[in-house]
Amino acid sequence: MMNFNATDDTINVVILGRSGDGKTTLINAVLGVEISETGAGFPVTQEIFSYKVPRSQLRLFDTKGFEVKDSQITVDTVVKFINEHSSDNDINRRVHCVWICVNAQSRWEPVHHKFVDLCNQLDIPCIVAVIQCFVEYEKFVEVIRANVPEDVLVIPLLAKALGLPDGSEIEPWGVNDLTEKTSSLGHSFKVRLVEKKARSERELAEQKALLKKKESREKSRLARKQAFRRVSSVVKKTIGGTVTILGLSIVIIVSLGFRDCGNKPNPLSLSRFTNPSEYQAAVRRYEQCSSHNSTLRWIVLISFSGSAFIAWNTFLRRKE
Repeated sequence: MMNFNATDDTINVVILGRSGDGKTTLINAVLGVEISETGAGFPVTQEIFSYKVPRSQLRLFDTKGFEVKDSQITVDTVVKFINEHSSDNDINRRVHCVWICVNAQSRWEPVHHKFVDLCNQLDIPCIVAVIQCFVEYEKFVEVIRANVPEDVLVIPLLAKALGLPDGSEIEPWGVNDLTEKTSSLGHSFKVRLVEKKARSERELAEQKALLKKKESREKSRLARKQAFRRVSSVVKKTIGGTVTILGLSIVIIVSLGFRDCGNKPNPLSLSRFTNPSEYQAAVRRYEQCSSHNSTLRWIVLISFSGSAFIAWNTFLRRKE
C-alpha cells in the first residue's frame, strides 16, 4: 500500500460526489489549476486520484463521480478505501476529513446520507460542500443541516465565477472557508488520534505491567507453596521417622519384659504340692504371668503395626 503523505502535517481529504455536481470544478478551484489539462494528480487506485494542494496541508483524494441509480460499485470502492486507511496504525496515512459534494441545484439523496453515517461510524470529520450556490440556495442548505449530525459542517460555496446575462459575474466565494475549516478539523482530528494512540499505548503498558505484577505474585505464591511443601515434607519425615523409631524401641524394650510362665499347673498333679493352698498359689502365679505376657504382646503388636504404618505412609506411600 502506497504511503500517500508527503509530510507529517498533511491533511488527507477524500472527496465524494455525484457525476456532474461540480466536484471537479471545486478541486480545480482548490488547486488553482485545471486538473484535466495539467494531469497534476497520480492514481491511488483505478478510481481514486491524489492531488497535493500547493502551499497547503491538504492532500485531496478525488473519487469517481457516481450516479444515484448505479452508485454501488463506487460506494463500495470508497468505503473500502476509507475503511483501510481509517484502521492504519500510521496516523499520517489515515483519512482525516471527507468532503461530500452536493450541487445546490440538485437534491440531498440517501447515498449522501450513507456517507455521512459512515464518517460518523468511523469518527472521521465530515463536511458537506454545497456547490454552485448563487441563487436561492439557503433553504437547501438548511434542509441538509437538518438531516445531518450537528458536528457535520455544511459549507455553501461557489467554486467558479458565474457570468450573468447582463455581462457581470458573481465572484467565487466560500472555497477558502472550506479549506481553512478542513485544515482545522483535520488538525484537531490528528491531535485526537495522537492522544488516543498515546492513551492506548499507556493502557497497554499498564495492562502489561499489571500482568507482569500478577505473574510475579503468582510465581511468589507458587514458590512459597513449594517451600512450604518441602518444609512440610521434611517435618513429616522427621516426625514419622522419630515416631517409627520410638515405636520400634518400644517393641524391643517391651519384648525384653516377657516372662517364662512354664506349664499351667494341672489338678491331676496335686501330689507335687504339699497342700492345696500351694497349688492355688501356683495357679495364680501362672495366670498373672500369662496376663502380663498377653498385655506385652498387645503392646508389641500395636507398637509394631503403628510403626510399620507410619513408616509406609511417610517413606513408601506414592504421592498422588
